Amino acid sequence: MTDIAHKPKRIWRVVLVLSLALNLVVIGIGVGFATRFHARNDAPPPAVFGSVYLRALSHESRRSLGDEMRKTRKDHAQKHGRNSQNNYGYDRAIQILNATPFEPLALRAIMLEQEKVSSEHLAEARDLLLNHLTQMDDDDRQEYAEEIVEILNRRKR
Repeated sequence: MTDIAHKPKRIWRVVLVLSLALNLVVIGIGVGFATRFHARNDAPPPAVFGSVYLRALSHESRRSLGDEMRKTRKDHAQKHGRNSQNNYGYDRAIQILNATPFEPLALRAIMLEQEKVSSEHLAEARDLLLNHLTQMDDDDRQEYAEEIVEILNRRKR
């Protein structure tokens, strides 16, 4: 009589394990299908075109350029009076936004100044990168170009 009582429990245990396994297979197929055949044409372009150039560099090169860029950013901030004490130039913009009446031309002037500072910083960063690339030998520069191609091909998949 004890054998008969244990048999239904064992059957349900087997059914449960098989059901779980089947669910995992179906989920795996769904995830695999979604990742394999999902169209990536709607993927956004890189946030900044320069990011491809930087990602293609070796870790050591990125670290070295990062150190140089941080130094130029500090110099740039001092030159334009942007620092953590004045919230990097946003304090005046916040005052204008909170003021009544609102002065859109004053805010526009601040935004244009911020754009100018940002453009100058970007130009300095570009020059640092070009200087770094100029110091590479031909083989390293070709490997760098191949890495850019790989990054761009990954974006197409």
